[in-house]
Amino acid sequence: MIRIVVADDHEMFREMLSIALPRGGEFQIVGEAADAEDVRTVVERLRPDVLLLDYKMPLVKSFSRLVGDLRDSSERTFVIVLSGTASTEVARQAADGGASGYILKSTQLSAVADAVRTVGAGGIWVDPSLPRKVFEVFQRRAHNTEGRADSGLASLTRREREVLACVAQGISNQEIGQRLCISEPTVKTHLTRIFAKLSVKNRLSAALAFYNRDQSADAPAALAAEA
Repeated sequence: MIRIVVADDHEMFREMLSIALPRGGEFQIVGEAADAEDVRTVVERLRPDVLLLDYKMPLVKSFSRLVGDLRDSSERTFVIVLSGTASTEVARQAADGGASGYILKSTQLSAVADAVRTVGAGGIWVDPSLPRKVFEVFQRRAHNTEGRADSGLASLTRREREVLACVAQGISNQEIGQRLCISEPTVKTHLTRIFAKLSVKNRLSAALAFYNRDQSADAPAALAAEA
C-alpha cells in the first residue's frame, strides 16, 4: 500500500483526495498539511511514500528549496507537485527541488492515481495535458540526476514515455490504447520503438528500466503476459 500525505491550503481539496484516493484499497492517506511549516513537520514525522504538494502553499519563500528540504528530510518520500496552471517555470522549480511529478488540479482522479502509482514506484509522471516543454524539464532531470540516458530513457518521446508508464503498471495494449486514445496497432508500434531504444526484448525489462530497478525487483505479473 502506498502511504500518501496531501499538502494543500484548501481544506475541501484535501478532503476530496483523502476520501477518493483510498477507495481502491491501494492508497492510504496518512497525513495532511495546510502550509509549508505543517508539511515539513508532517513529512519528517510520517515519512510517506508520496507527497502531493500544492505549488501555492502559504509560508513558502522558495518552492524549489521547499521541495529539496522535504526530500532531504525524508529520502524515501517522492514528491508530486499539484498546480492549477500549466507552467514551465513551476515545472523547473519542482524538478530543481527533486520532485518526480507534476499534475494539474483539474485532472481526473484516475490520472492522479496513475501518477501516485508511477512515482511511488520510482518513476516520473507529467500530466499528459501539459505542454511538451514541461515534460522535457522532468526528462532532463531524470537524465542528469539518475543517469538514465545510458538506458535510452532520455531518448524516448513524450508519447513513448506515456506508453511505457502504462506498461510499467501492467496495463494491456488494448487498455493502453483506450487510455491514451490511440489504436492498439499504434501502441504496438510505440512498443517496438521503445524496446529498440531501451535495448530490451520484452515488457518486463522495459518496465524495470523505467523504474530503474534491478532485475530482481517486483513488477506487475501482467508485464510478462503480453509481448
